[in-house]
Amino acid sequence: MWVLFKASCPTPDGQTAQDLYEKRLTWITDDMRASARELGCRFHRAWHAEDGSAFYALANWESLEGAQTFFERWNITDEPGEIAISLLGDVGLVPDP
Repeated sequence: MWVLFKASCPTPDGQTAQDLYEKRLTWITDDMRASARELGCRFHRAWHAEDGSAFYALANWESLEGAQTFFERWNITDEPGEIAISLLGDVGLVPDP
């Protein structure tokens, strides 16, 4: 399952897209990466829009249960104003990772 996360910026509490991105540079550890793989994460990347209007992350999980377990295990909550969009279908130029 693919999920696109979007937080419009600045967030209601004043964080910029760059703030949300940079937080992850030190927050994501090797232990967190190993846990994600163990729970079925096949892909996870994050970006901030060049114009500063939003922060985005895209993830591919084997199951909703694995994703939920990961977020609970690591006490990860939504950023202020963040939305999660489940993406359906699969068409493209290269295979699923």
